[in-house]
Amino acid sequence: MFTEQKRGFDWFSLIVGILFILAGLASIMHPDRTLHFLAILVGIAFILRGIYELWFRQFVNRTLNQNSGWIIFVAILDIILGIIVLVYPGLGILYIAILFAIWFIVDSIIEIKAAKLFKEFHRGYATWLVVLGVISIIMGVILLFSPLLSAMTIVWLVSVMLIVFGIMHVVQAF
Repeated sequence: MFTEQKRGFDWFSLIVGILFILAGLASIMHPDRTLHFLAILVGIAFILRGIYELWFRQFVNRTLNQNSGWIIFVAILDIILGIIVLVYPGLGILYIAILFAIWFIVDSIIEIKAAKLFKEFHRGYATWLVVLGVISIIMGVILLFSPLLSAMTIVWLVSVMLIVFGIMHVVQAF
């Protein structure tokens, strides 16, 4: 019924895995370049989002016959922010660091609110969620007031993610 298929060695996965590992190690060794690269990606993302919003505005006008001046405003603002981040990557790095800290805080608050749901099923788990959520909020506030620490945390997370993906691809090759 079930036939076992022999899978050969996957050179592509091996090469991709090695490249991911090397990229992760390079980002650990050169955090400034990693942050600069992330800022460029954020700038490009802002510009692409602005272009998409301009296209979406046309879709809204055509489909709904609605005035969508606010979409134009947001689109132009996104494009301007993208250009500013590309011209001044330091601002982009600061933006990324602050956004990461805010995201950390908001996610922790949501985790604490979710603990109420788990209280019904498993009181111990809910207690741990609240404790870890409070610790995470404190860490988020520290990151918010220390953008350099926040930026370095992002670099470490990206580096570890690249290395883990690389190891997964190398293992998959065999």
